Amino acid sequence: MSCPDLSGPSREALARHGAEVLRWNTRFSLISRVDPEARLLALQQECDAAFRALYEAWPGFRSGPAGAGLPLRYIDLGSGGGFPGLIWHAWLQGVGLPGTDHAGSLLVEPRDKRAWLLEQVARDVGWQLEVRRLTWGRRQPAALTPPTPAHDLITLKALRLTDPDILAGWRRDRPAGDTPVTICRFCSDEEGESATSAEAELGLPAADGPGAAATPFHCRLPFSHSSGRDALLISHYPTGA
Repeated sequence: MSCPDLSGPSREALARHGAEVLRWNTRFSLISRVDPEARLLALQQECDAAFRALYEAWPGFRSGPAGAGLPLRYIDLGSGGGFPGLIWHAWLQGVGLPGTDHAGSLLVEPRDKRAWLLEQVARDVGWQLEVRRLTWGRRQPAALTPPTPAHDLITLKALRLTDPDILAGWRRDRPAGDTPVTICRFCSDEEGESATSAEAELGLPAADGPGAAATPFHCRLPFSHSSGRDALLISHYPTGA
C-alpha cells in the first residue's frame, strides 16, 4: 500500500517548523551549525522516508487482534527540535496509518528551551499536541489521569534507551494498561554481528519477526532517503509489557 502525499497546508506547516529551527539554531544548537540548511533538509527527508516505510509496512507489524479497533497515540521521546516528533505528528494528522485513527501526540523533551520551541511551533501552525518537560523512564511522575485506551507508537531518534526503560515509563503513564505498544528507533542499516549485538543491548524481545499472536517481537525496516540508507528498529508488544 503506497503512502499518500501530505496536503499543501501540512507541507506549509512543516516549512514553518523548519524556518523556526533555523531561526533558533544558533541559540539552542538544535541541528548542526555547519551548513544548517543542508542538515535540516536531510533530517526532514529522513523523517519523511521513515514514515512512508512504516506506513507501507504497518499491517505486517500487527500481531493478532490486540490492536484491532484501537486508535493510535503517538509518543516521541527526546524530541529536541521536532525530529521526528513534529514531522510524524503532521503525517499522522494528514494520512494516519492504515487501519488506525490518530488519537493525539505527546512529545517528551526535558530541556526547557527545546520544549518551549516545540510548543511555539505547534501553537503557531495550529497543531493540537502535548509537550511534557521530563526525562522518560522509571523516575518520571506517574500520569495524573491515565490516557484512554490506545495503541501507543513510540519513536526515538537521538535518544538511547533500552526497551525495559521505555516500558517502565510507559507503565507509569498508563498504569492500568495492557494495550499494544510499538517502539520505533531510528538507526543505521547495519547487518551481521554488530546489529545483533546492539539489539541485545537494547533489551529487545527475543522473537525476530511476528510469531504467535500475543508474543512480542522485533524486526528491522530499512528505508532509503537522499543521504543514504537507514532503518527503523521496531519492537512490538501486543499486550503491553
